[in-house]
Amino acid sequence: MKPPRSLKITDNEIGSGRPCVPGDLAICHCVCTRRKGDVLFASDPDSPYLIRVGGRDCYAGIEYGLLGMRIGGRRTVVAPPNLIYDERKTYPDLPANSLLVYELQLIDLPEKWDPEMERRLAARAES
Repeated sequence: MKPPRSLKITDNEIGSGRPCVPGDLAICHCVCTRRKGDVLFASDPDSPYLIRVGGRDCYAGIEYGLLGMRIGGRRTVVAPPNLIYDERKTYPDLPANSLLVYELQLIDLPEKWDPEMERRLAARAES
């Protein structure tokens, strides 16, 4: 599960510990803005998001942006129009050529929701 080349990922702070991989349960803060700075959504400081990485239950930019992050890390992810299709369903007023910016902070990787996912993805890549 490699991020698409069109996704621009910038590490602002690296963090420590093991990297986030598909199958992890990630606890993170996220702020999503339009390129101009208008906030579309943000996690509550007291209630971070719980994301099943690889489970496709959140926006593509967030999920791809979490890959490789370490606890305490901060990242900026710029998602091109072709990767914000789910956001357009939620925010129908988003123009077709929109870029979205995600500010991510990985708080914890407490467990795996799918401990076999890494092995299956590696087997698929080898075949």
